[in-house]
Amino acid sequence: MKQHINIFIISLLIFTLLGCNGKRFKKTFDEGTIEYDIKFEGNDQAKINTSMLPSKITVKFRDNNISNKIGGLLGSVNMTFIKNIDDKSLIVLVNIWSKKLFFQDSLLKQNLPNAYAGMPAIWIEKNNEVIQFNGYNCMKAIAHYKDSSNYSFDILYTKEINIANPNANTPFELIDGVMLKFSIKLNKYLMNISSTSIKAEHISMDEFKVPAGYEKVSKRTIEDLVSLMQ
Repeated sequence: MKQHINIFIISLLIFTLLGCNGKRFKKTFDEGTIEYDIKFEGNDQAKINTSMLPSKITVKFRDNNISNKIGGLLGSVNMTFIKNIDDKSLIVLVNIWSKKLFFQDSLLKQNLPNAYAGMPAIWIEKNNEVIQFNGYNCMKAIAHYKDSSNYSFDILYTKEINIANPNANTPFELIDGVMLKFSIKLNKYLMNISSTSIKAEHISMDEFKVPAGYEKVSKRTIEDLVSLMQ
């Protein structure tokens, strides 16, 4: 269970501090929705209970405000991570078995658990190759893990979606564009993440605020809740 929760948190942080079917967008595109699929592989695929793992991430963004939601654990748990530039705040929403909780802090403090502590360090090799990925002009980079596996993977990213510093405070912060395809290594499993759709649409600013019905709790409470689920 600990592994499942870590996957949730890592996925959320990477996409928050950040595609692609549908119509092509102009380079000033800065409002809409991106959906990503998550596929898992590991040394023992038969032991992966996919119903207990996240399979989809939905990212909504507007003027550099970002909300991303990931669900899993048989649908009983949803987590949403919000970066609200206008209010200079970070918000974590947890809906666990119908119990609704939230934690909020200043964007300047970045007071969040280090979700990458268990990940191997990586180094990123950029090149000048341009690839068409689902209709978008994407640049390619290669990420290499510095552990004993010597595993590497391709990153496809585009600058045709306008989000400022999309990968700040993540292992991918050298990537100066929105990642459309990449991977994350966690324990013995590999998460292959690929965008499936992008929609240019109006996003209400309510998406970047705490909804009604959520109870405010401390960071420690959120951490304790995660610990109980491990």
